[in-house]
Amino acid sequence: MKKKTLLLPLTRQFAIILILFTLCTVGITAFTTYAYARLQTSFFDNSLESYSSQLAKNTREAYESCENICYNIAYSQSVQNYLQSTDTRTTYENYETLKSQLDNTALLNSFITDIAVFGANHNFASLCGPSDNYVTFAQTLYGSRFSYRSAGTAVVNSIPCHILAMPIYSLGAGESKYLGILFLAVDVNSLLSNTMDNETNWYHPEILLADSENQLIYGNAALYESVVRAKDDNSTEEGIFPVESTSDRMLYAARRYSIPCIDHTLYVLVDKSQATRQVIQISLRLLLSMGGLLALMLMLLFALYRPLIHSLKQLTDYMKTISAGERRFFKEDVPITQGFLGSSEINEISLAFNEMLHETDRLNHTIFDTYTQMYELEVINRKTEIAFLRSQINPHFLYNTLTMICGMSAEGMNDKVISVTGALSQIFRYSIKGGEMVTLAEEMEIVRSYLFIQKERFDNRFTIRYEFSQDSYACLIPKMVIQPLVENAIVHGLEKSLKPGELLIGAGRNPEHGYLAIWIFDTGVGMPPDKLEELRRAVSQPVKRRDQDAASNLARLDAMSHDSIGILNVNSRMVLYYGANYTLVIDSDEGVGTNIQVRVPYQTRK
Repeated sequence: MKKKTLLLPLTRQFAIILILFTLCTVGITAFTTYAYARLQTSFFDNSLESYSSQLAKNTREAYESCENICYNIAYSQSVQNYLQSTDTRTTYENYETLKSQLDNTALLNSFITDIAVFGANHNFASLCGPSDNYVTFAQTLYGSRFSYRSAGTAVVNSIPCHILAMPIYSLGAGESKYLGILFLAVDVNSLLSNTMDNETNWYHPEILLADSENQLIYGNAALYESVVRAKDDNSTEEGIFPVESTSDRMLYAARRYSIPCIDHTLYVLVDKSQATRQVIQISLRLLLSMGGLLALMLMLLFALYRPLIHSLKQLTDYMKTISAGERRFFKEDVPITQGFLGSSEINEISLAFNEMLHETDRLNHTIFDTYTQMYELEVINRKTEIAFLRSQINPHFLYNTLTMICGMSAEGMNDKVISVTGALSQIFRYSIKGGEMVTLAEEMEIVRSYLFIQKERFDNRFTIRYEFSQDSYACLIPKMVIQPLVENAIVHGLEKSLKPGELLIGAGRNPEHGYLAIWIFDTGVGMPPDKLEELRRAVSQPVKRRDQDAASNLARLDAMSHDSIGILNVNSRMVLYYGANYTLVIDSDEGVGTNIQVRVPYQTRK
């Protein structure tokens, strides 16, 4: 009993799967996007708030500690005695005491790089470095009334430092007297980078410190310019505001804090891309969800499309068998079996394929036989015509050469007779032996033999010059295409001229268009414009008719222009070998000369 098959259109099967996949994808995407948005918002609000608040607190405490240190030193007895010393001995003794106090004080805070006392009486003492580090600050602050404050930044002991300043006044009864300035050089990089334990935080924020005049004390200058622009648009003193960096095109979440003791502002900026961990967590969740969905979809595809895939595989195997040469299916139907759930499209393809096989079998023999006969006839005709054209050697050249040999023999010029005879035999042997394609170097050997004979005939009537690029000699060209053109230049150009002439033969490669150009230029009589135009028309439309043989075509060439038979002969061969795009290029000016260019595709034996 034949098994019944339920045929379901393939488009309907795809529609069912697409709907299910769309619903699942939309649900997972919506859930993941919602979770990601909440996680990202929570990260930037909570993490930045916690970290930056603690950082600001620790920074305030550090600068307040520096303020206390400044007060303790500025109004210590050793500083008072040193700045009020008058004689040298007392000054030296007080300096030693002060130096010891400064050394002990520096040990209290690892961020302190240098402590310096700059007196109004030009007394100076410091832990390290000369007074040059502080002269500019002292000149700026001298005579002004100020309390503990920031003086700016300077490099002290090869370390970029934040310079804190405090005035020193005399102690005791009566009017206080201005004695000098105390400078505290703080390693701001060490202070801000160690204020928080960065090992407890996987993210590393950008920290900026600026004074009341918006001068950057610490941090990235380019980033601070972006902060200043963003700060103008956000009036909240200690709130979160966005900063878009113009230097690296990154978006930061920034928070600012004030450092009251020195009237400075601290900025903490976190790059939003540092939420990578949260993104990875969301991505992993998405991958797991999509993995489960993919597994479900694969199971569904396996259940729905297994019969379809099986049927297509059968059809493909039969096609491969037929393409491999098995022809029995041209007589028999290709059997395609489907299971309980099948595809109507596969059934239609199977029927159409079987009909195509039968029709192909009926047409194959007729088409193949006809095409084979046409191809064989075309190949035979082309080979015959090329061989016939190549075999045409000007009888006038042969007659003139033999006459010259006779004259040389009569005059006893045996050496020249041998040379000319050898060159002539080399030309004939070259024209009838070997393959159809030769290198340009081989062709030029025959051309030079031909020119040797012509030079003996015409003596010094013309000179010869060669211009060949180095890579042109290896190019393959049809045999006997240059000699007829050289002969045409001598016979119809230089021989008819009454003045000495020049024959130029050269070749060069055109890498852009992939061909080799060969040119033959003579300074002979040239051609009048009407004859040049007639020859160009004949070259652009080579005489080649399928209903005639090679001899008939050559006769038609000879009838068109006997003076140009060599040019038209070569042109016809170039068209037969390479097609209509490789006709000769001819330029001529009456009384000046003629230039003929042959182009061949650049190919070598390699």
